[in-house]
Amino acid sequence: MELAINPSKIISSLCYSIFRLEPYTSCSYNCRYCYARWYRSDKLKPRYKAVGMFAKVAKKLDIRIPFRLATLCEPLQDVEERFKISLKLLNIAKDYGIPIILSTKSDRIAKNPWKNLINSMAKDDLIVVQVSISSLKKIDLEPNAPEPKRRLEALCELDAPKVLRLQPLIPNVSFFDAEEFVEIVKDYGIEQITVEPLRIEQSEIDAYRIYWDKWTSYSFEGNIVKADCLEIIKDLRNACVKYKLDFGLCKEGYFDLETANCCGMHYMDVELRPTLREVYKGLLRVKEIELDEIGKIFDGYLFGERLNDLPNPIKKALRYHEKTLIRVLRDEKTVSHLTPLIGVKENKIYLRM
Repeated sequence: MELAINPSKIISSLCYSIFRLEPYTSCSYNCRYCYARWYRSDKLKPRYKAVGMFAKVAKKLDIRIPFRLATLCEPLQDVEERFKISLKLLNIAKDYGIPIILSTKSDRIAKNPWKNLINSMAKDDLIVVQVSISSLKKIDLEPNAPEPKRRLEALCELDAPKVLRLQPLIPNVSFFDAEEFVEIVKDYGIEQITVEPLRIEQSEIDAYRIYWDKWTSYSFEGNIVKADCLEIIKDLRNACVKYKLDFGLCKEGYFDLETANCCGMHYMDVELRPTLREVYKGLLRVKEIELDEIGKIFDGYLFGERLNDLPNPIKKALRYHEKTLIRVLRDEKTVSHLTPLIGVKENKIYLRM
């Protein structure tokens, strides 16, 4: 699907931001850990069709459904100076009132015309800016990205809500003291930290053992593993609470540790699709629910009959993800892989204590 991430057990169960805008076919930053290298093209070209397709849908969309710019490439990499595809997409979003989650490693956010447009969208509650770093220091794993300090300084210049994505969290590289790390980054005006532990292919483990030696299965298809570093995550979460920053986790399943929407969507007035987080929150109230009555938990979200009047590409994508989520909720083994907090038994979903 051009404007949406394809359904999967992980994405459909854990991600709010399934709608995406991909301005380029690849990424010149070439971060060695980047998961997107498994999906995108090797040739870097502008994706003009993304502009036309987004404009067509935006004209018909009369509710505030957020789009992510971008998921498979850096939207503000150097070729943006020439082609300005991301700038065009942002202008469309502003013209039609479409909320944007801008995800970037670039310091170009502090340069015009991008800076002025971002700040203008922020006045209309239309954008959250997420800047990704893996460490406060320049590391060899990010050969072409701007230095982390430059990214944070650029973020500091914006008037938009600011989320720092620790993406990926690399144990023994990203930081050594969680409180010290949070104290430093807070000075750049960020409001939230969202964490995504390092995910690599099984075959790459030997190359990463110099950093970490505890790995656990991540994917259902393929051989992707992730750094098993729950205690580090907890330390970071506690530091965020101490310094009054919001805290989110990307596709981790530890909903009890999160204090805010993982994508920062709570900084905008937007419509959300339901995830396993909503199941967990509902079970905190009722402890157990029949799967056939799951709609009671999802009331108020983009689910069921609420999808009927949406533009077809949006409705179709949400339906696919909805069906996948429901299938997941019928499979005890799958749910247990995704989160330790929810159980499934005899067509009932229950809260694990």
